[in-house]
Amino acid sequence: MFIAVLSDNPESREKFCKLVGKETGKGDISFYTTSFQGRIITLIEPSLYPQKIQPLLYTLSMADYVVLEVDQLNQYVGELIVSLDLLHKDKGMIISSVPLPLKGTVLEKYEKVETPEAAKEKILALPAEVPADTSTFGLIDSAFAVKSVGNVALGALKSGTIRKHDKLTVLPEKKDVEIRSIQVQDKDTEEAGPGTRFGIAFKGELPERGILVPLAHGFELKDDMNGTFMKSPFYRDEVRGKMHAYLNLQFVSTNVNEGELKMEKPIAFRKGDLVLVCDPSNPKLRVVGVFTPTW
Repeated sequence: MFIAVLSDNPESREKFCKLVGKETGKGDISFYTTSFQGRIITLIEPSLYPQKIQPLLYTLSMADYVVLEVDQLNQYVGELIVSLDLLHKDKGMIISSVPLPLKGTVLEKYEKVETPEAAKEKILALPAEVPADTSTFGLIDSAFAVKSVGNVALGALKSGTIRKHDKLTVLPEKKDVEIRSIQVQDKDTEEAGPGTRFGIAFKGELPERGILVPLAHGFELKDDMNGTFMKSPFYRDEVRGKMHAYLNLQFVSTNVNEGELKMEKPIAFRKGDLVLVCDPSNPKLRVVGVFTPTW
């Protein structure tokens, strides 16, 4: 299971993650892992948020469940609430004694606790997530070359199973890879299942961040997307000029027209995906709204 740990306070997020698990990777997003009763739980923390909006979005793409810690109500807490609501992240928990404006949002379903220790207990007791979708779908957050090993990628497997010798592709770049070896928690394994943080050594070119899927998949790649745009009621400015479209680790400059996104390069999407529209330089709210592609 992947759990997003969110707050406007980076120190508070890091402290909570270290209360629950061991740090296993640090960057603009950081990872902490713990094992409990045979289950692996991975915490994801957007290390450079609120300085940058992208780490928050990367974290939400991977998350099955959310822990939101709030000490005071401010613009960044508001931004977190808007983001979670637009992306329909309805499974989570709030650590706070502060009244929050959650009426009409998916966060009304979140469980409330008052201390990090209580939140930790409840996280460890969460039932395992069993994805309804059995097709292979992973998110690669980093890839690099390792001397004597070759090309390596790290990621989160959201559904399906990956095995040694599998031939897959990384979107939107359409770079094919063949898995040579797999590691989970620094141990070699023949396969990895849904909900695991994986490392793979592979044959193929190094990709950027993106989506790991079978060679035969149901994704489309487009730079001109038709659909329906719903602006957040909390975004007060006019939607004009260059914005950014975000989906599954893809962050692309775009123009938003009525019923259309015109992007500077193609993004990969499938039926049911929601594309977040962002204004990264906006000083008040960087999450503009959500675009639902027509299929």
